[in-house]
Amino acid sequence: PSGNKHDYLSWAPYWWPDCSGVGNTTELTPQEIWVTCPYKDRDGVFVPDYRLINDTGSFAGMADAVMFNALAWQITGDDKYANKSVEFISTWYLDEDTYMAPNLNYSQVKRGPGVQQGNKSGVLDMKNTAKILSAILLFRKTSYPGWTAEKDTKMRAWSAAFIQWLETHPFGKQEMASANNHGTFWYNTMVSHQIIVNNASEAKRYLNQYYTTQFLKQIDANGEQPLEVVRSRTYHYRAYNIGAMVTCAKLAAYIGMDTWNLTTTNGGTIQTALDWAMSKDPAATHEVDSAPKEELYQDIAAVGAHYGDGDGKYAHFLAGVDPEYPKSPYFLWNQPLALPEGYVVGAGKLTLGQAVGSAQGTIVPTLGTLVVGIVTFQLARITVFQRV
Repeated sequence: PSGNKHDYLSWAPYWWPDCSGVGNTTELTPQEIWVTCPYKDRDGVFVPDYRLINDTGSFAGMADAVMFNALAWQITGDDKYANKSVEFISTWYLDEDTYMAPNLNYSQVKRGPGVQQGNKSGVLDMKNTAKILSAILLFRKTSYPGWTAEKDTKMRAWSAAFIQWLETHPFGKQEMASANNHGTFWYNTMVSHQIIVNNASEAKRYLNQYYTTQFLKQIDANGEQPLEVVRSRTYHYRAYNIGAMVTCAKLAAYIGMDTWNLTTTNGGTIQTALDWAMSKDPAATHEVDSAPKEELYQDIAAVGAHYGDGDGKYAHFLAGVDPEYPKSPYFLWNQPLALPEGYVVGAGKLTLGQAVGSAQGTIVPTLGTLVVGIVTFQLARITVFQRV
């Protein structure tokens, strides 16, 4: 809308055109509909054409590619994967011709006559930023030659500018105040960028802010998430916010904060939220197609890796819906957190890796052994979050 090719642009996914009052709509082109018909919110129902402008999908795909290539490099030792990861980061953030301007002024634009402007929910489009952070930390830790000092300086400058936008623009400030998953994801994004600019004190400040504000109201004693269950797709939104809370916990762990066992005002924890969500059937809310049980897989792997799986419920759930899960990336990168004795073995609990053997009637090696042996600084503390 501004004419700047570097602006990020996406359309509000749940806003639908209502052309009932604008005459013969059969003669309107799609472009005319975008600016002629008023748009109305239908929570949880995607408007079919919202991906025509696909910066949202491009960012999500780029974040996946950055993280998976960085991990593939560490596992295989082949620099071609690291080079690809660096290339994707450079294209999105650093290169003069292709960089994204460090703002979300036109994210999740609400179309319609005289509107054509972004809104606060667009900040959610950056929810995968922790994946970018994971790769950058890996390159820094290993002093990878392809991640040059010049690139690191440019990346820190981009993040600093985006932090300023998040802190000062009305969209950023409004989204920070959101009580539900939108607010949780805002903190994911902000803290990731604070770590990129090496500002651990600000990262801690923002995490403390989250855990003393939004988090306190997000989980009931039984594990229900009252702010997510009121949405149109309750199974999806439960899993969605659990994923965001897990990312906050992993980011906190990376900078020396233990937040996994913090409780909400009503006595809920991340674990009780997951256990409650696991007890629900997406069919009950007609979400079998839009929100299958796969949405919880990665949350289960992360929670099981941290808390252990003494009664085998996490391994049995995964084995029942995803028999090949021990081979899945999300299971592999969560395992380092399950391995140190202080986390689970010393507490007399089964690790998720041990529970796999119990569930399958055999003893299988924990895939995380390989990862810990290579990624010694426990990259998986951050990379667990995996959403599309």
